[in-house]
Amino acid sequence: MSPREAVDRPRLEALLRALGESFRFPARLYLSGGEGMIWRGLRAATQDVDIAYDVADAHHDAWIRSLRELKERLSINIEEAQPADFIPVPPGAESRAEFIGRHGSVDVFLIDPYSVALAKAERGLGRDIADIRALVAADVIAPDKLRELLEAILPEYERTSVRADPVRFRAMLELALRPAT
Repeated sequence: MSPREAVDRPRLEALLRALGESFRFPARLYLSGGEGMIWRGLRAATQDVDIAYDVADAHHDAWIRSLRELKERLSINIEEAQPADFIPVPPGAESRAEFIGRHGSVDVFLIDPYSVALAKAERGLGRDIADIRALVAADVIAPDKLRELLEAILPEYERTSVRADPVRFRAMLELALRPAT
């Protein structure tokens, strides 16, 4: 596979328009990674467009074909990934998804920013810490609410796998919530 170009706001918008033109059935698309940062103007670009979706079983094959075709035609990495793949979904996540537009019959949402921030804290990479700080600085998320949601998911998180490290998870979140020096 050839290397893909980074995805900025115009390329993301082009993908959404093209998806709305190519897929003709009702669907919900959730942008679930760095694209939310781009959409909010908090980051210039991302390497992958992380998505989750709801589509009727009868149209699933057509949905996947549309995504594959657009991935190749637009030279964009599209990955099925969402915070729930890495952490328990915090309470109220669905109600915090932000509707950003309709493209054809596809409703597009930014996934819950608190879920995104918690998944980034759990991973704890430098870019993740910077993204959490940007979300806080832009008043997209509130530190106290983020801490509250972390505490709500920790019991389930601790049971997910041997790899789960609640001490590190909490430390990464606190690092992200400290002012950058």
